[in-house]
Amino acid sequence: KAREGSLGLALRVDAKEQLDATVSGTADWSGTEEDLRASMTVSNKQRERLHMAMTADGDSRNKAREGSLGLALRVDAKEQLDATVSGTADWSGTEEDLRASMTVSNKQRERLHMAMTADGDSRNKAREGSL
Repeated sequence: KAREGSLGLALRVDAKEQLDATVSGTADWSGTEEDLRASMTVSNKQRERLHMAMTADGDSRNKAREGSLGLALRVDAKEQLDATVSGTADWSGTEEDLRASMTVSNKQRERLHMAMTADGDSRNKAREGSL
């Protein structure tokens, strides 16, 4: 369930090298680390110009779901982004009727976190609840 490959391109004009590029990539959905891993690297004259890598992982139990996405980006071999978006949703009713949260991190620092709960009850014609 893993694939990898590369493509090379060389270009000379008037016997002068203009381009000596390689594009390589991998994709792995074997589940050994995350559910999905993929990456792509673009190099020119043996120097990394662009590298992107992403991961996706998730889990579901009963009525609860959780998962995360990761994205890393390097330009000219300098890290630009190392971000993770993770979240959960649980409507199993063990604590509240619904719990949900989302966190966005970059370079292992939390940048945004949101969480919410919803709970309610209905008896006869009376309704009550909270968010």
